[in-house]
This record gives sequence, structure tokens and C-alpha cells, in this order.
Amino acid sequence: MRRLKLLLVCGPCVSALAGCADPPTSAEATAETSLGSGDGDLGDGDSGDSDSGDGDGDSGDGDGDGDGDGDSGDGDGDPIKFDLAPGGDMSSEGCSCSDDLKHVVCDGQEVEDCTPEGACAAGDCIDDPCLAAELGKSSYGCDYWAVKTDLISEGSGACFAAFVANTWETPVHVNAEYNGQALDPGALAIPIGQGANLSYEPYDPVEGLAPGEVVVIFIARENGALPNCPVAPALTTNIGVSGTGRGHAVNITTDVPVVAYQILPFGGGSSAATSASLLLPTSAWDLNYVAVNAYEKSVSAGLAQPSLTIVAQDDGTEVSLLPKVAVEGGNNVAGGLAEVPIVYTLDRGETLQISQDTELTGSPLEANTHFGLFGAASCLNIPVDGFACDSAHQQIPPIQALGNEYAGVRYRSRGNMMDEVVPWRLVGVVDGTQLSWEPAPPPGAPMALAAGELVNFSAPGPFVVSSQDEDHPFYISAHMTGGGDFGGEGDPEWVNIIPTAQYLDNYVLFTDPTYSETSLVVIRVPGNGGFAPVELDCLGELVGWTPLGDYEYTRVDLVTGNFMAVNGCENGRHEMWSDAPFGVTVWGWGSSASQGFFTQYVSYAYPAGASVRSINQVVVPVG
Repeated sequence: MRRLKLLLVCGPCVSALAGCADPPTSAEATAETSLGSGDGDLGDGDSGDSDSGDGDGDSGDGDGDGDGDGDSGDGDGDPIKFDLAPGGDMSSEGCSCSDDLKHVVCDGQEVEDCTPEGACAAGDCIDDPCLAAELGKSSYGCDYWAVKTDLISEGSGACFAAFVANTWETPVHVNAEYNGQALDPGALAIPIGQGANLSYEPYDPVEGLAPGEVVVIFIARENGALPNCPVAPALTTNIGVSGTGRGHAVNITTDVPVVAYQILPFGGGSSAATSASLLLPTSAWDLNYVAVNAYEKSVSAGLAQPSLTIVAQDDGTEVSLLPKVAVEGGNNVAGGLAEVPIVYTLDRGETLQISQDTELTGSPLEANTHFGLFGAASCLNIPVDGFACDSAHQQIPPIQALGNEYAGVRYRSRGNMMDEVVPWRLVGVVDGTQLSWEPAPPPGAPMALAAGELVNFSAPGPFVVSSQDEDHPFYISAHMTGGGDFGGEGDPEWVNIIPTAQYLDNYVLFTDPTYSETSLVVIRVPGNGGFAPVELDCLGELVGWTPLGDYEYTRVDLVTGNFMAVNGCENGRHEMWSDAPFGVTVWGWGSSASQGFFTQYVSYAYPAGASVRSINQVVVPVG
């Protein structure tokens, strides 16, 4: 039996789940804790007040100051906010939950299995899995928003799709809605096989999606735009926004927790412009972010631009942006000067996109209720004057989910290159961030970061980078360069690096069956007794670990060449688990080796999952 040891942290008696009273329903908990409605701050109980942070009209927490207690250094005039404690055990009797929410864990030992109809929350089994996922604050959830980010005109109407993986032990029923319109369940299909042998079976909305299955939601494709969706999409129009403007997101809801991803465009190598993102459920959204674009403006693709998209889950969402550069504005989106706050108001499901030549990376955003944020590029060139560009997008985690230590391990080298040199980008959150590197600082790597500062450097890695403490979080990303130097093997891509403190010990992931090269990057954290084995369903225990500071890493190929299976693994749905936390990044790309199914000049990457709990108490104010 697996022992799942990473403890889930929930607030003290935010509902009745820590032994205060009977457990509430999802609706009751949402009203009581402002998860997904009202003002957006956890635990104030004042739904719908439209003030920033708490319910008392002041920014931060609930006391009118900034944290709740009035002590020095905590938020009363300081840039620190009262929030759930970023660690420790807040549940009754020292018990908490496994990452997959299926087991009660006490003193590091699994002591109770919740029923398939229930889940673990704050150290107890309850009858509402979606409520447990809300309180868990990870990539497991029941409520997501898929956003079609900016894409250059050549691919703007191409097939837009999302994947939903059933992580539960009961069937899951999947629903999707766009701008108040329920999407036809006939646009949902279950992929079977891979490559040229890929086919799709219809999804049964009555029976639901079986445990262990993945369903693809073919959301939209404009008639005449390539690539086509292999299944008739729910919408036959381009639902994306071209350039700066407003649009709508797609709400995906389920009746038990799932993991969700989106891919743009769908179609693997035939799309020649794909990117993908792990989606964060609304329970992981927050009030405060730092903007991150995919990369600087392309030179080769003159019309391609860095892009940023805000998505609201509540009516009357007011998002304040303090731009580091001037915002050009247009199409019902106000522009403004650098370092002058701009306030944007959005309603539920509305998106606001800013695409322009100059990056907004490093600009803080703050809102009166929880919102989501995506960074993107309408087409990404790395280097900026390289051959062939790809789309790029990632959902950005909130500031309080950012870490102060990361392990940077790139994808497996392409072609015959031994140590491929790739770009890395860091973004500072607060002034005075001092960085340490293991085993040594890479050439060009920064030793310090200021608030909002962006630093790029290129190196093969691997490395561990950390700041002095959790009050100095920062953001870091990894990138793939274009395929021009590799015979069309891969193309530009961008992916978030997950803080080591946000690793999970169980992942359900899906690798796109239309890519002929799929490789996993796995990084593990030592437990109390050293490093625990990491298991992959198709392979068993992973081997080939290499030391990296306090961590170890390995790379695992699933398919290579002409969709050739590696050690019994193929593309599709997979599960990984361990007794200790580890991180997983999925990389997929194409090459000339795939025969009868063109896959060159394309790639995608995404983190397989993450905790998104608050691990710092930093607030970057706007205005």
C-alpha cells in the first residue's frame, strides 16, 4: 500500500472540517469562506462585498489593516498579508490528507481510506470530494476556466481543446459552458491509440468518464482554419481575441476532482504551432499576481506579440494593474502610462487580453476578488530571429504560491547534442532578493533580483536556485529553442517551473498521442529516511537518478522516433506516485522520424501538477 506523506494544509476551522461542527456542503463552504465568490479572500464570510481582500472594506484580511492582528511586520502598514499558514498541520489531532485527497494521514502514516464517494479534507473523510478539492488548493479540482490566448492570424481559428483526466475512483461527469451556453457533449471524445493509429470514442454524458480515462473537449474551430478538430467541435467560430481586447473563457465543471489541461491548437505536428498549459482550478486562484509574458517580441514573425490575459469568475471583478511599461490599449481595454495604476472591471467568465510589443512581465496585479491570469505569446521565436514560431501560454500561479527555491532541469537534449544550451527566465517579486546557486551560478545568471525585475540567461543546467527566505519569492521558467538547428525536431516552448515546496506525491497526467517524442523530467525531494522510490504505471520504479543539491533528478522517455514505445510506455494517460514529494514536467515534440504523420517544428510542455497552497505571505500592492 502506498504511503502518501505530503500534508495538505487547510485553515483553522474555515468550515466545520477541523472539528468545529458538522461538515458543510460545497455551497455553504463557498459562502462561508469566499472560495470562488464575493470578495475573494479566504475566510471572511462576507460574500459579494466587492472590497479588496476581506469583507471589511480594507485591503488584506479582515481587520482593516492588512493581516488581522495589528502587530509589527504582519500587514498593518507592511506588505504582508494574513493568510493560511504556509506549512504545518492545521487539522485536528495532527492529521491531514494525502495529495490525491483519498486518504487520511496522521504523523506521516496513512491511517484511513476515504470511500470512493468521499474525500479527505483537513484530516477527516467527508462526503463532498469537490469541497475537499477546494480546500486542498492544488491542481486537483472541479471548476476550471479554459482560455484561448492570443494566436497569430495564420492559426487564430484553429482547433482549441482541453483535456480532462479522471483522477477519482468513480465516473466523473464533465460539463462545459461558454458565455452562458452549454457546450454539446457530442464535442467530447475519448482518445484511443496514438500517432497515425489514433481514434476517438464518443463520451457518454449519462455514464460519465470512467476512472483512469481522459476525455478531450473539442471546444472551438473556425470553419476553414487549420488544423481541423478530429471530432466536430462544440463551436464553429473563433472564440479567441486577436490582439488587445475582451472575450470569454470556457467554464469546465465536474462532479468529482479531476486534472485539466488545455492545448492550443490541438493536432500535434500538423498544427505546427502548439502550446499547452496545466489549468489551475478556481480554488487555487487568488488576489495578487505578478505578470509574466512568454518571451520578448519575435523579430522573425513581425505581427507576433507578448500577451497577457485576465479571467474573472465573479461579476464586478476589479483588477488593478501597475504596468512597468505603457499599456497601448484598444478594443474596450484602457491604455495608460508606465507606473500608473489602471483598473479593469470584468464580469464572470469575461477575459481581458493585452497584446503589445513591449512586455508587461514583472507588473503586479491586485483585485477585489479571486481571478485567473495567463501569460502568452501569439507566436514565440527563440531566439527572436529564429526560424518558425510556436504559440505559447501558461496559467500563472498567484504570488503566495511562488517559492524561494527551484530545481532547474531542462528537457532531454535533441539530436546529437550532449548538453543543449537553453534559455531560463527569472522574475523578481520583492526588492532585495539575494540568489544562491548550486552547484555554481550558470554564466549570466543573476545573483540578485529587484521587484518586477526580469533576467534572462542561457545554460544547459541543471541547477538549484534559492533566495534567502520565503519572504523573497520569485518566478522562474524554462524554454525550448526553435527546431531550425535540429532538423525540425521541436520548436520554441515555455513552461512554468514549480517550486520544490509545491511538489506533490501523486500525479495523473496525459501525454498528447499526436507527438512522436515524449519525455518526462522528474525531480524528487528526500523524505525522512532518504529518497523514496518514484513509480510510473507503465514502467515501475524509476532509475538513473542524478544528485542535484538536496534533490535528485532523472528523465524518462515514453515514446521516441516513429512513435516507438520505450520500456512498455506509450502516450496517453499515466499515473505516478511516491512516498515523498516529487515534481514532473511533461515535454512533447516532433521530428522527421515520424513517418506518415508529420510532426516537425512543433512542441509542447506543461507541469503535470502542483500544489498551489500559500507558501509565503507576500503581497505586492498596486497603487
